[in-house]
Amino acid sequence: MKLTVFQFEGTPEELDASQVLKDLTDQHRGPLSVVAQAGREGGAMPARIQGVADEGQQTVRRLLGRSPAPGLFVRFLEETTRWDNVGVYGIRRKNAQPDTPLDYSRYLRLRKQGSQLGGFAYIYAEYSTINLRLNYSKQQLDELGAVTARTLTTGHREYRVSVDLSDETSLAHALQLAKLAYDAT
Repeated sequence: MKLTVFQFEGTPEELDASQVLKDLTDQHRGPLSVVAQAGREGGAMPARIQGVADEGQQTVRRLLGRSPAPGLFVRFLEETTRWDNVGVYGIRRKNAQPDTPLDYSRYLRLRKQGSQLGGFAYIYAEYSTINLRLNYSKQQLDELGAVTARTLTTGHREYRVSVDLSDETSLAHALQLAKLAYDAT
């Protein structure tokens, strides 16, 4: 048995236009299977990641390059930054000098400007994980229909709900719960 495997990355248009890809597949004999990577959506990243300050664009792009679901993460940001007064912020490290730029290398904070409660979500681009300012039990999450969400037992007691973006269902649950957290802050 002989097995030949090719893996190509690019937009559908780029793959269709590739002469090398055409030459390789024209020589292929036997059945052909195309497998899309789960969570990775077709198309290139947008020119600008919605809501992220210029100083954090390069860092967030680099993290999204390692993410299991960069397209879903970008869509989450695009939707949440449309809500009234939502800002995306890096983190000011402890003992940082006043003129030190914010740090975008670990996580981003979504915050309703004017709120005294801080962020309503902490989001991790590298892992496509959304941690929300909700102190809900697993039973409460299940009653809301957010079955892809999980409760956390560590970290700040106010941020106990997390969603890993992996498909359209998890994105819908993350947005539903983010709206609840946003409304509560």
